[in-house]
Amino acid sequence: TVHYFFVYLKSLSAAQISASTKLVFSIPTGAMGNVTAGILAKQMGLPVGRFVCGVNANDILRRVVTTGEFRKMSLVRTLSEAINIQVPYNFERVMYLLDDGKSQAEIMMQMERKGYLSLGPNLHMKLKKLVSTVRVTDKPMLQTIKGLYEDQKYLADPHTAVGIYAARQFTRENKEESFFQDQKLGVVAPKIVCLATAHPCKFEEAIREALGGEFWEETVLKTEGMMPSSAKNLNRLTEVPRGLFKKGEDWSERLRSIVVAEQKRKPTKEKRRAACGNSAGVISFLGLAALVAGFAASMLRRNG
Repeated sequence: TVHYFFVYLKSLSAAQISASTKLVFSIPTGAMGNVTAGILAKQMGLPVGRFVCGVNANDILRRVVTTGEFRKMSLVRTLSEAINIQVPYNFERVMYLLDDGKSQAEIMMQMERKGYLSLGPNLHMKLKKLVSTVRVTDKPMLQTIKGLYEDQKYLADPHTAVGIYAARQFTRENKEESFFQDQKLGVVAPKIVCLATAHPCKFEEAIREALGGEFWEETVLKTEGMMPSSAKNLNRLTEVPRGLFKKGEDWSERLRSIVVAEQKRKPTKEKRRAACGNSAGVISFLGLAALVAGFAASMLRRNG
């Protein structure tokens, strides 16, 4: 929530807007955590005109805004992988905030039982007044990454690119309808704030797809300041085959066996230093990975 206020205060001078002007925020959206934080900021008094939510092919939010029906569908794999979400787990919080703090337990239980829920007309209208959605598939997302770098030398991660494309599409669709001069909304800033939600170095596959393998090898990996030193150290580590982790398996034990097998290989001290800076680096990283996988597995089992 704090970053919305920070952005607004920065925009007062950068965009030369008055203190009463409402901002439109464009957000790459999966689990709806940033949307929840933005609604909290609005309810605390921040001038917000609307949230534009960029979703990928897993567009459950787009469907519920359009139809009022929240229905679970099969997961689609996309390059904007952090927002590959079947059911946004913050949706209940959004509904709670929009419904004046009323419990949403009953409708969420319906979702658990039937795989869908229907919003009441009043709640659906509140959602539509505050949230717009744009569906962004991999092709326009990749084109956005490419265009941003070629035009502005700004390297966006795939999720930020989803948000930027959504902002542009929303502007194109609403410009003729005078959305930015809508008196019901008050004065709305003519520019949209796009939230950048991740670092591009985490998404090698998408960057290679958008700008080519040579760009990744020669520009991302070799240009000073483009990739954090910690990420470079990780990038130097030897990849360890780990196979497919399936639901129901003991992920902690699987990863632990991988760590043990890797330790038995006993790489030389010089190689360990070259890869991670010291001999404990590999052990610490893989140990942390085992702990994270254990937590993920426990959450997966809990959620069925």
